Amino acid sequence: LSLVGSEMCIRDRIIAALFITTLTFASSVVNASLILGTGTESLRGNDLTDPENDGAHDADINYNATFNANSEPGFGGGEYSFNVFDNVLSGGNGKWCCESVGTAAKNLNDANVTGLWVEANFGSTQYFLDAFTLSSANDVAGRDADQWRILGSNDGVNYTSIYTYDNNGLSIWNQRFQVVEFSVAENDFVSTQAYSIFRYEAYSTVSANAHQLGELEFFGTQSVQSAAQVPEPSTFAIFSLALLTFGARRFRK
Repeated sequence: LSLVGSEMCIRDRIIAALFITTLTFASSVVNASLILGTGTESLRGNDLTDPENDGAHDADINYNATFNANSEPGFGGGEYSFNVFDNVLSGGNGKWCCESVGTAAKNLNDANVTGLWVEANFGSTQYFLDAFTLSSANDVAGRDADQWRILGSNDGVNYTSIYTYDNNGLSIWNQRFQVVEFSVAENDFVSTQAYSIFRYEAYSTVSANAHQLGELEFFGTQSVQSAAQVPEPSTFAIFSLALLTFGARRFRK
């Protein structure tokens, strides 16, 4: 009997260990890569849209990108979508709220799936995305997106998925104003192509008939190809001077 009891004890321990391992794995899948903290001070700052950290909070001033959205485009009043780039985590005009995408799970493999989106466009400059942060807003956790993607494009028409979060009913955040980072360094995604446009698109929310987002930061490395497309001003000057000199010599002959 003692042998049987011992075997049962060992079996129970194995089952318990497997259960804990399963929970840990599931938690790591559901939770985000790195929680940086809560509040404005936990934002990384100096991101691609505002490397100097001098963008206006309520107006499109001093930003290094142009912005677009299919819902409430603009800064400031009305909790508009561009507020996710304003470097501030707060209620009111420090967040984007509150159009609805519904709570039903979407099929993200559907080529025609669409949601609420906001994007930053860097014109002719392309970047390899190294990391991005997403921050929760101030209230109503049910408004958090539970299906969303980060997409890249070079023409504003064709978009490629860079990172996909698809856990219906589960948010990446467990606190309000929480800043979460996803990065190439942590193997959260692979950055194999440079893009000039980066988009956040949400497809469903946890439980509320509205969507909200506190802040969005993009970090990347400029591609050599896009950097080479526009020579430095000094290069233009030297080239122009050489042409003038060459032309003058030919004219004197």
